[in-house]
Amino acid sequence: MHTIAIARAGKPQHHGATLKTRLSLAALLLATATAAVHAENTGKSTQPLTVDKTITLWTSNNNTVPVCWETAGYDREKKIVKEAVQGTWEFHANLNFNGWDTTCPTDGDAQHVRMRIDAYGKENSGAQGSAPVFGTGALSKAADKRAGIIFQFNPDGTAKQSRVEYVAVHEFGHVLGFMHEQDGPGNVEGTEHCNKTTGTGDNAKPVTEYDRDSIMNYCNKFGNSRGDLSDVDIKGAHDVYGVRRQNLASRNSCSSALTKQAVSLAAPWNDGGYTTVAVFPSDRTKFLYHSQWNVKDGGWGDNVRWMSGDFNGDGLNDIAAAWNNGGTNVLTMRQSNGSGFAHVHWLVNAGGWMDSTVWLPGDFNGDGKTDVAGVWNNGGSVSIAVYLSDGTKFPGWAQWSDKDGGWMDNAKWVAGDFDGDGRTDIGAAWNNGGHTTLTLRRSTGSAFIHEHWLADAGDWTESGTFVAGDFNGDSRADIVRLWEDLGKTSSQVYLSSGTQFQAPVAWTTRDGGWGSEVKWTSGDFDGDGRTDLNATWNNGGTNVLTVRRSTGSAFSAAHWSTNAGGWMDSTAWCAGKFN
Repeated sequence: MHTIAIARAGKPQHHGATLKTRLSLAALLLATATAAVHAENTGKSTQPLTVDKTITLWTSNNNTVPVCWETAGYDREKKIVKEAVQGTWEFHANLNFNGWDTTCPTDGDAQHVRMRIDAYGKENSGAQGSAPVFGTGALSKAADKRAGIIFQFNPDGTAKQSRVEYVAVHEFGHVLGFMHEQDGPGNVEGTEHCNKTTGTGDNAKPVTEYDRDSIMNYCNKFGNSRGDLSDVDIKGAHDVYGVRRQNLASRNSCSSALTKQAVSLAAPWNDGGYTTVAVFPSDRTKFLYHSQWNVKDGGWGDNVRWMSGDFNGDGLNDIAAAWNNGGTNVLTMRQSNGSGFAHVHWLVNAGGWMDSTVWLPGDFNGDGKTDVAGVWNNGGSVSIAVYLSDGTKFPGWAQWSDKDGGWMDNAKWVAGDFDGDGRTDIGAAWNNGGHTTLTLRRSTGSAFIHEHWLADAGDWTESGTFVAGDFNGDSRADIVRLWEDLGKTSSQVYLSSGTQFQAPVAWTTRDGGWGSEVKWTSGDFDGDGRTDLNATWNNGGTNVLTVRRSTGSAFSAAHWSTNAGGWMDSTAWCAGKFN
């Protein structure tokens, strides 16, 4: 929960700089101009906070926080602190921290958040800290002889990195005005959940709902050993300091059926209100220059759902589009002939359009032709309609799953042959009380069987993106989760055993930058029998295609094309063997 002075419901009051009420961010924004020093002996005990009635937020300083170091040495820990704050508060909110690599002046009137480092032992993994003053009150000049943050690190360089990251992000949370979440007014559980609760001051006012897992909560589920902001922390920082980046999962409007063949990329794009499809052939080490296979062939719609698969069974991938025709679904095919696409409507009355429906391609009956499944919200429950291909059209559809499980708008759906029986199944990753659960709907050829394949698949984050593929080449589809990890991209893979998903294994850690606008596509781009990942991203208005090749136990990233045409956010990116 994040607490700040609020003039109207949900809106922080930013008149000048002084707030008359404290904030609790999933934390609570602390209203203090001066406050007693509190020791962050996280994991052991905490002293009660002393809170004045007012603090001044950094909105009064154009959201700019000048920092400097008083203490020499500790280069490793200083780098970790800098990158942790840049990858959290500054990455998500409209904040600017200046002076990370500077030494604090010893005279003059320049004011900074002066950071001091004291030697510490091996307790708490070798790191702790304190923030004596909150908001702009943390600023001081040399003559004040006062630090805005006091870090304590083991001087032998063994302080655990993740713990240093936690301490850095937590203490700078205080500098930004956020108080301890367990002391927020929303903590109705009190000491039952967190015995470090000291009670709430009279001036605390929530900005967001209470958050058990806030970086500012002593009793978060991570044990004060990770620097990641929770989804609610990010929301609170956005509410108070504005949005630099939306906390969203990346979205690619094309879903590609998995294939055992080497694949290329195709990109339907908005060509002046019409659809043009660019194809980027792969030579298994890079993408060759693209060509336009179909130019202005049919109208464009931003809400079209694109799919790639071999719908007619001729060995080449086609591109299907599900689109809204006056409230009715239409399924239109662009059939590949190896050098172009032939545009044909395969079903013009395919049921009622719902914008929340998830459209997935796959060979659901195992006949060698790609079909289409529509996962839809049936009165708060999940139903799945399957449109089987006869090679020339979709004759109709049947409900293979009817009100089987609850609908969640933020569930992440994927398709693949997870049990290796030759039929495509449907997987869902969903938020189960802050944890990810992976649920499978296994195809029998005429229906889906609902099974949980991994009840606790790790933490849930709204930015998490889930992609299916046979990443280890054992002919069973697996799932990879990609997520924002302190401003970088990390991945973990859930390998299928054929009856369940194994525990997640990290395949990359903070490998490349994160962006919610990145378009992720899976396919065997190098033709080695293992599914790879392609990330299409915006590099100053130009598409860059970066492939993370699977080695069977990790991903190896390389740019396969750095000048792949102009970026358009609405472009869909599909994988398949188009020629």
